[in-house]
Amino acid sequence: MKHRLEDLSRRVRGRGPRVGLVSTWDVENNAVRILAATLRAAGYHVAEIYFKDWVSNALDPATDEQLENLAEVCRREELDLVAISIRASAYANSARTLTEYIHDHLELPVLWGGMHPTLLPAECLDVADMVLKGEGELALLDLCNRLRDGSDDLYGTRNVDFRLSDEERVRNPLRPLVTDLDSLEYRDYTTHQHKYFIWGRRTSVGDPMHGDPVFQMMGSRGCIYKCSYCYNSTYKKDIYPGQKWFRVRSPQSMVDEIRQARTHWNMKRIRFDDEVFNFQMGWLEEFCRIYPREVGLPFEIFIEPKLVNETRMTMLRDAGLVSVYMGIQSSERVTGHLYDRRVKNQSISDIAALYHRLGIKPHFQLIFDDPVSTEEDKRKLFEMISTFPHPYDLYLFSMTVFPGSELNRKLLDSGLISEYDIDGLHNTRIFYQHRVNLAYPRPVEDTFWIALTQMLSKPFVPRALLRELARSETLKRHPWPLIQMAHAANYVKMGATAARMVARGEMTSTLVRRWLSFDRVITT
Repeated sequence: MKHRLEDLSRRVRGRGPRVGLVSTWDVENNAVRILAATLRAAGYHVAEIYFKDWVSNALDPATDEQLENLAEVCRREELDLVAISIRASAYANSARTLTEYIHDHLELPVLWGGMHPTLLPAECLDVADMVLKGEGELALLDLCNRLRDGSDDLYGTRNVDFRLSDEERVRNPLRPLVTDLDSLEYRDYTTHQHKYFIWGRRTSVGDPMHGDPVFQMMGSRGCIYKCSYCYNSTYKKDIYPGQKWFRVRSPQSMVDEIRQARTHWNMKRIRFDDEVFNFQMGWLEEFCRIYPREVGLPFEIFIEPKLVNETRMTMLRDAGLVSVYMGIQSSERVTGHLYDRRVKNQSISDIAALYHRLGIKPHFQLIFDDPVSTEEDKRKLFEMISTFPHPYDLYLFSMTVFPGSELNRKLLDSGLISEYDIDGLHNTRIFYQHRVNLAYPRPVEDTFWIALTQMLSKPFVPRALLRELARSETLKRHPWPLIQMAHAANYVKMGATAARMVARGEMTSTLVRRWLSFDRVITT
């Protein structure tokens, strides 16, 4: 509201705001870390607050004690402004709870940023005092500078919308996308002051990700593809039309960030979390030349099937690539017509064989619980995966429909879903069915195919047996024995995986917290 914004302007004029950046249910939050680094580099006081963490299929709501712990951190840090990062629409209700508590107990203004506020800014302004849309580094810095300088044009800050009253709101246009990603600050992993993790009944000080064996980073922004389920297609078409959406950092910038972090972090491998790893040949050649020399750690990437060929994968393997994450999604028909990813089944099988030949371990990602897959689609997906050579992992996800996505439009227009099936205020299914859980109430035929499919990745389960079980009409109607068999196979594989991680010194409290539950050992 306007009175909170006016109080903020008066209080921080001349010195600038002390900002608290809150990550909701995500200790890996890259956005919070780069925003914090940007503001710190400009001389602003920033507190990073990691409020709870993602736990597979078990995201519990904030307790009164946790909310008070959040308020206590805000008081201790003497914050003037709290900014909440909302990575997906299902978190909007949780952000509302935090915002109302901060308003009621601290009278501080609250800014929302992230994917959900960018797609639905008007809805978010019903709760927040400000909404930051799109890329946030330069916009948040501009907002802080205007507050510090007492600017008469505070409410003209691009990318930021303001709620002055229930009736009066100010909407501002977006600034252009950042084209030079190398100009942005590195995420700050070198300090541990003014960083908090609120979990259970405790508040710990220090970066909750420090010491994890896997260092996660991104070398690009955006994506070259337009998969219907992904926010990238909406951002490219509706939020930043006409601008270059896919942008990359130089290999040297990426290497330098890793080297800086390694001075404070004994990491064992790197995971590049880009939507798709950059496969432009000139860039790739430079990366494969300097990465082994200046970093030399094994690494993992995310990749799209159309980008895979033997030349590229051999270059990356020789530079240290040990595993890839690649989306198959569903059958050839469903993946093409529903998800706008047109790849032949034979191409996927050839890629699986290539990974095996090169010694690269794949993690294949599948999407279930869509409303269009037929019995034939599920059978064909099972049969295709049954030809893949071991070892590989399968990550089974339940379909999530993001607001504003092309998938949202397709399914609504066809009458296959309602507004209540869209991820957001009315649907938080992602909290308990993000990764597929066989206990979730779905048609028994779907449970039958999911149980069979996820057992394919276990080399100790004979494929001939699974193919025979796939013919059973009795199990298709009554899959309970198959479910128990799938659970047992999961426990065996995950137990062996955990033992290897302990032996390598890679088992961390974060992994234990997220996965140490029989209900959450879902699909691998």
